[in-house]
Amino acid sequence: MTSEHDGLTRRDVITGLIGTAAAAALGAQRGEAAPTRARVIRVESAEVWQGDRRNPAVVANMLNRGLLALSGDTKPADAWRRYFAPGMRVGLKINLLGRPLIYTARELTDAVAAGVISAGVKPADIVVWDRHGGHFGPTAYKPGRGTFGERIEVGGRYDTRNALRASGGLAPIDTIATEETDVTVNLPVLKDHSGAGVTLSLKNIAFGCYDHHDSAHGGNCDPFIGEAYAHFVQTTRVPLIVLDATLACFEGGPAPHNPDSLWREQALYLATDPVALDVVCRELIMNKRRAMDRSDRTRECHHIETAASKGLGVGDRARIDLVTLRV
Repeated sequence: MTSEHDGLTRRDVITGLIGTAAAAALGAQRGEAAPTRARVIRVESAEVWQGDRRNPAVVANMLNRGLLALSGDTKPADAWRRYFAPGMRVGLKINLLGRPLIYTARELTDAVAAGVISAGVKPADIVVWDRHGGHFGPTAYKPGRGTFGERIEVGGRYDTRNALRASGGLAPIDTIATEETDVTVNLPVLKDHSGAGVTLSLKNIAFGCYDHHDSAHGGNCDPFIGEAYAHFVQTTRVPLIVLDATLACFEGGPAPHNPDSLWREQALYLATDPVALDVVCRELIMNKRRAMDRSDRTRECHHIETAASKGLGVGDRARIDLVTLRV
């Protein structure tokens, strides 16, 4: 899958195209010197919801404003080009497990696809995907072609050659990640989890891109989540994470059945550091749980600390800068 050319792999070339900010983040994910601080961008708007529907224009504006704050650019097109470039094959890893009540908003996925295309990526080189075909209904996604001609696909075909040899057994990685795409945009949802405490950016990759083994849920999914994410970023790249917090779940996740366990947070979170993002969003969920007279389950989320110990990001809240924008 990684063809050699003048001593460089295809992924080395891709990494060189995505700009210094994203390349630094990818270097940290590969186990190189970890950054001393991390930044997470929260973009919120009281105009997200129009009745029971999200306003696509508002979501797109939130996304672009957040990306500008993350990248430091002044124009959205420049910000998107910092992370993506012509010739890339880009996967958008959505999360549909909580359907029909909560899943990655189609309005957000469309906005991300439009941004990636603005960087020169061909629509046919973009794949919107999740691992289980049964999770696509009832949702706003249907396998086929998307709004801009991007592909919407079901995963579930596994690359055993690049399988994760985790502490509990072998876990093959989805071939969409290893054979059809060069980089992955991680599009998780803000949810609690009955086993892992929370299911955010780390878990959307660890359980959303692998055929996990039977013991993966043991020990509150730890150390499997950290092992899987570490393996993933050695195999493919995650230059950008956009967490959908327009709607959120504080109880009954990852697939809630009670609408009363949801709330409209009306926000997006952007980061390149999955650990820092999960630290911030774990705090948000636990604050909501306390407000709703539920127990604090922070200690059940030890997979986040495990990921930090593997050099996947910054786990110390004191070294995470949370920037909040209101649009």
